[in-house]
Amino acid sequence: MSDDQDESAARERVEEIRRLLEGSNTAMAVAARLNESAQDNGLDLRTTFLVRVAALAASGAPPVSWRTNLELADGTITPDELMATLEAIAPIIGTARYLQAVSAILAD
Repeated sequence: MSDDQDESAARERVEEIRRLLEGSNTAMAVAARLNESAQDNGLDLRTTFLVRVAALAASGAPPVSWRTNLELADGTITPDELMATLEAIAPIIGTARYLQAVSAILAD
């Protein structure tokens, strides 16, 4: 296969993926169901959101994930609790992930 054919095949694959994502509400429906079921985890809501903060930071989640979860947590956790959680896990996740999380939070 030539470079032009490789590039054409890659473009077609990207377009195929884009079409699948554009027409699908499935991902959003799954996310909504996951959020609902996560609230029945045996933890109180405040603890659930603090655990989510830790998981978002540890996984290097993008700003949209932070925005979504912080909107859901509005009024449940304070900015001080959010920062304390990040500071508590910083030695585990490392400086780069800690700063990435702070950056993602401040991106809005």
